[in-house]
Formats: sequence, structure tokens, C-alpha cells
Amino acid sequence: MLKAEASDAAGDGYTIITRDDGSKQWAYKGKPLYTFAKDQKPGDTTGDGFLNGAWHLAMP
Repeated sequence: MLKAEASDAAGDGYTIITRDDGSKQWAYKGKPLYTFAKDQKPGDTTGDGFLNGAWHLAMP
């Protein structure tokens, strides 16, 4: 999950949603955003296409 902080502000298609557990998460056009555990540094995209193409990069 891509956690949102209390001081974060949404805009330009990005929103902050409240999860069932009450935590806040970033979303883009209503779709929750996640990080991929195997990415090691900013810019890594190893999760794109993961699980037989079920997961994809968020593209504005």
C-alpha cells in the first residue's frame, strides 16, 4: 500500500482513500496505489506485469 500521511494533500486525479482498517492510502482515479516489495530504489518498476499481467504501473 502507498500510505498517505495526515499532512498530504490530493490533487490532479490523485486522491486519498480510507481503508477498512482506518489507515489512509493514495489512489489515482479511484484506484488504490501500491508499492512493490521487490523494488529496491526509486524508479524501479519490477512489479509491472506481475501475476500474469494483473498489476501495472500507474500512468497519468
